[in-house]
Amino acid sequence: MYQSFIILLGIATLFTLINIRFLKLPLTIGLMILGILLSGILLVVKFVSPELFTGIPDIVSDIDFEKFLMNGILSFLLFAGAMHIDIKELRKERASVYTFAMLGTFLSTFIIGYLLFFVFGLLGLDLPLLHCLLFGALISPTDPIAVLGIFNKYKVRKDISIKIEGESLFNDGIGIVLFLTFLSLIDGNSNGFSITQTSILFLRQIVGGAIFGILTGWLTVQFLKQLKNDSDSSIMTTLLVATGGYSVASLLEVSGPLTMVFAGLIIGDWIHTHSKQHTQTVINSFWKVIDTIFNSSLFVLMGMAVILINPSQINVIAALITILVVLVGRFFSVAIPYTVLDKKVKKFPWINIKIVTIMTWSGMRGALAFALALSIDDPQFGPFFIFLTYCVVAFSIIVQGLTIPVLVKKLKL
Repeated sequence: MYQSFIILLGIATLFTLINIRFLKLPLTIGLMILGILLSGILLVVKFVSPELFTGIPDIVSDIDFEKFLMNGILSFLLFAGAMHIDIKELRKERASVYTFAMLGTFLSTFIIGYLLFFVFGLLGLDLPLLHCLLFGALISPTDPIAVLGIFNKYKVRKDISIKIEGESLFNDGIGIVLFLTFLSLIDGNSNGFSITQTSILFLRQIVGGAIFGILTGWLTVQFLKQLKNDSDSSIMTTLLVATGGYSVASLLEVSGPLTMVFAGLIIGDWIHTHSKQHTQTVINSFWKVIDTIFNSSLFVLMGMAVILINPSQINVIAALITILVVLVGRFFSVAIPYTVLDKKVKKFPWINIKIVTIMTWSGMRGALAFALALSIDDPQFGPFFIFLTYCVVAFSIIVQGLTIPVLVKKLKL
């Protein structure tokens, strides 16, 4: 796996150069497109010259995508993302961020799940309701990586950017907990929902993760104070939090992603407000490099993961319907909370349609959804969900990502 990761990093570096010199696209979009093209070339080689194909290192199968993300780099990505959040701006938008992350993720999960159950039933695709809700949970968390670069380029309003960035940090944890909840109900052969069981699991994961993250962040800040701005030791400390904190959270059976988010917010805020400029610069540079390395590798790997799709599960109509349903679910999961939050609008349509539209279209899906789909150990429905998830992720990153600049200009936000 180590050699495969080195090869993957080399491909990501080469693709980054190609994107900068020729494609000139937002980095994550360019990397995924190039990854898909590489997979297409490899499939052609496999068909034309099987002997030559066997000599090519199978990076995708060698690197377990699910473990690579969930048990490897997710903690680094969430911690790095949280550390760079402007907590002052987050406080201004905290009601929106928490509402969109929690209520929005709940609404998205159930809207998508029930709509797919209904529509797939009409198409003769016999998917149980719990499995449709499971898909709703894995596809609901958003990934703002490609979007925020575009937002910064076009100077989109700060309140909109922080809503999308903050929401995406928190809804990863919420989505994972909902996914695990439905997965446990399916594995337990449950014929319905146990409100008590679901509530206990949810509260333990969400509340426990938040509390443990806050405690971890506070203890780390106390330790950093004793280091007296020694930048090397400070980096080591934050690295320990991103690895050890996530592992301990798993042992405690609380949400590791939420632990990383809350710890990163507290530690990042202290570093940006109390440490010396040199220490801030060194720590920020370190985590920016870590973030770039893992994100670049992840999007290349995700692009290449098209070869993991079972050809027998390809259903273009189902994929197109799923993409549409996910967009509808995203729209209502943004619009409904917005009616609760926006006190200024007193008449129809009761929402700021421009903001709801840009938040809907910028709700791109990323590697987390694909990793969760790969974790479904179900020979009957798992491969189909992998195909659907890949289609939604590819559409959101490539089509939505490439058209967001046009939408931003059109809406004048």
